[in-house]
Amino acid sequence: MQTENNEKPLLGADNNALVALLAVNLVGYVILGLIKVVYYLESLPLEQYAAQIFQPLTLSEKWVSSPWSLLTYNWVHDGFWILLGNMIWLSIFSYTLQLKGANKHIFPIYFYGGILGAIFYIIIGSNQALFGAGVSVTAIVIATLTLIPNHKLLPSLPGGIPVWILGIVFLLLQVSFLINANMTTKIVTICGGIAGFVYVMLLKRGMDLGKWMHQLLHLLNNSLAPKN
Repeated sequence: MQTENNEKPLLGADNNALVALLAVNLVGYVILGLIKVVYYLESLPLEQYAAQIFQPLTLSEKWVSSPWSLLTYNWVHDGFWILLGNMIWLSIFSYTLQLKGANKHIFPIYFYGGILGAIFYIIIGSNQALFGAGVSVTAIVIATLTLIPNHKLLPSLPGGIPVWILGIVFLLLQVSFLINANMTTKIVTICGGIAGFVYVMLLKRGMDLGKWMHQLLHLLNNSLAPKN
């Protein structure tokens, strides 16, 4: 396993990937909510808010006119409970990866899960918009189960709770949700899981798909650092 170090980053550390992912998702939700309130207070129709603000951030059949949606759709939510559920699962499994020294791989897995899902969404074609962190969270969950299925959380409890048990709970909930979902959503979510699995399998073979991200971030940090 290729990691920066074997220690879990501190809660407020700059390199804490879990905190960063939570922050972007939560802040994004709050900002969109505030914009929605402004539309309401200005007596503007909420349909206008959806067309001008929300929809351009989601992945839809009109993605060519908003190509950035391939990178933004898995960061925006349109419901508090869906957001909460995604963030809870993201926290549990990302924290588990951090405990095993894999903090720097959390964001790349989240990213690749979203990108692979977006690619297959485009290939399949659909008239229903795709948004929310579900695809990327599935990638994180499957990556964790592939890497450390027997790791135990809450060791203070007798025997602890193996990660694979929480994984089964997550997958059962996903299946119950996907049963009523359209075929595109089902396939895209599965693609997220495949991305997480492939990332870990390649990592075990010495191929770090997130290396270029770390190098780019290092380059940006050096370029933005104040010069003496």
